[in-house]
Amino acid sequence: MKNSEFVHTEFKTLLSKYETGKCSQEELARLTEMVSDFQTAELLKTAMTAEISEFENDRSEVQADYNLMFDEIKKVISSRQKQARTRTLNIQFNLMRVASLIVLAFIIGGTLSYFLFSSGMRTAESFCEVTSPMGSTSQVLLPDHSSVWLNAGSKIRYSTNFNKKNRLLYLEGEGYFKVAKNKKVPFVVDADGFEVKAVGTEFNVKAYKTDETIETTLVEGKVNLMHTSVKKMNSVYLIPNQKATFYKKKENITIELIRKIQEKKELNYIPELRLVITPNIDPKSIISWKEHRLIIEREQLGTLAEILGRKYNFNFEFKSEDIKNISFSGTLEDETLQQVMNVIKLSSPIDYEIVGKTVIIERNENRTQEFKKLYKQQ
Repeated sequence: MKNSEFVHTEFKTLLSKYETGKCSQEELARLTEMVSDFQTAELLKTAMTAEISEFENDRSEVQADYNLMFDEIKKVISSRQKQARTRTLNIQFNLMRVASLIVLAFIIGGTLSYFLFSSGMRTAESFCEVTSPMGSTSQVLLPDHSSVWLNAGSKIRYSTNFNKKNRLLYLEGEGYFKVAKNKKVPFVVDADGFEVKAVGTEFNVKAYKTDETIETTLVEGKVNLMHTSVKKMNSVYLIPNQKATFYKKKENITIELIRKIQEKKELNYIPELRLVITPNIDPKSIISWKEHRLIIEREQLGTLAEILGRKYNFNFEFKSEDIKNISFSGTLEDETLQQVMNVIKLSSPIDYEIVGKTVIIERNENRTQEFKKLYKQQ
């Protein structure tokens, strides 16, 4: 029988490998087995208890029931595994990773920070995280039966207490939300402080960290918009076929941008909220990514390169900055990146080269005069 120290070390090693994406399918199975097998789980609990006790020595007023802690961990893992059996392999791995992270919270650093103590021990609050890597999209079913589609390079994070006291989740990247109705417990998406609050509806939120804006597009129902730094925004809401564009920083709203916004009289610009409301839009092009298609409508090459970079998991490098302003329209479905770049090359004065995982784009001086009309007029 393996000793507690060996089990503890093996467990940490497997979790570390999983966190860095180096965990094989066999190692993943072993990780799940470790918390399912009674004898192994007892050894692991012993090691966890010892580590937590060391942390607790300087805090003698805190009393915790470690058996109860570990039992709660196993219950969460068991619940995740049952859910995983009904989903695709990708989602299975995501949920098993969630279970692993719950246990990891107890073992690596700040162990007791996941607990709130008053006169006794309260229920632990840990978090589930689901990531859709570059080059792929994912679909997730939440505990309240809401569905979330995650675009490439996106992730959501929510409490294991989700759907009990609240339905709050955190988004980084882009997600499409089909929210299950529950008037008593509103559904809230927090994207870097920008909050979209709904009861039962469908909407898209685009909030990549590298973007200057956060966009919310409403497909069905109604949503309220808020931001932690703009208190007056809580009275702003969207109705179907409207898009809200929030500028993260005041300096991003240039005089040139204001002029362009004012030229489009249908836009509702609210300066004090750093918010632009666009009415009467067709959301199909915005949400087409969740159907594994890209509908491009007058998109500049600079922005299109970011979209393609996430879709195909490639980097883009421009030799000439001004060619980023060339606009394109079209629909992409099953084309390879090279096929897409060939079409772009045919319809614009550019040349490209793919080197490893990088697409290098430069201006073709000989063809520039032929395509002047494709440059966006300043």
